[in-house]
Amino acid sequence: MIFSKITFSFIFTAFCHLVVAQNAQPLLHYYPHGQESYEGGELAFYKDFHTILMDKQLKPCENKNEMYLLKVIVNEDATIKYVKDDTNSEMAITNKCTYDLGLKVVSQMKKWQPATIDGVKQPAIASYYIYPEALFENYKEGYVLDSEPATFEGLSDGMNRFRSQVVKKIDLYGFQWKQSFKLVVLFTVNAEGNIEDVKLENSSGLPEFDKRVINGIKSVKKKWKPANIQGFPVKYRFKLPLIFGNPG
Repeated sequence: MIFSKITFSFIFTAFCHLVVAQNAQPLLHYYPHGQESYEGGELAFYKDFHTILMDKQLKPCENKNEMYLLKVIVNEDATIKYVKDDTNSEMAITNKCTYDLGLKVVSQMKKWQPATIDGVKQPAIASYYIYPEALFENYKEGYVLDSEPATFEGLSDGMNRFRSQVVKKIDLYGFQWKQSFKLVVLFTVNAEGNIEDVKLENSSGLPEFDKRVINGIKSVKKKWKPANIQGFPVKYRFKLPLIFGNPG
């Protein structure tokens, strides 16, 4: 059996704080681990956001449940540019008040920090969920978003269960290789708990092989418990490296 020749190494990396669509700005970087896009991190970002709301006497949204994922490019000189892509365009329409507030406020925030890649400052994408109900009069010192990641079937050992399902579902019959290699799968668990937007970050070089890996992920039909922000279900991005071991 070919599966006896394959080892799977699963690393689930959640991009809750920095959820970025690959096809929006493919040449831009993510912030490296340990680097903050805003001086002082989330605590400082939300505190400054609240201060500007109050100082400028901006008005709260009528819909208390509005929330928006605000994305910006932080340039090398610490200036910013708003990013609108296919993952948040609908959100901007249904949460227009929060969208407008976010643009007004972040344009006045002065503590942006560019990413440093290989010792050089580089443009990078930063994302923050804006939940106005917690940022006006209800703001409390030390506020950060209350969030939970997506979990497979809502179980504490869900990742192990998902791994077992994937191993069973990927059909690699007829393929052989001479040395180990790695593919990285990106996928999203949507607000309904379904897997979507499955793609490979890097190709094996064989379209049929790539297709079978992607189809294997898609064919795991059991639902996930969606991630949530402030109790509201949201999309959650996973990065899944698969290591195909040396068949010898």
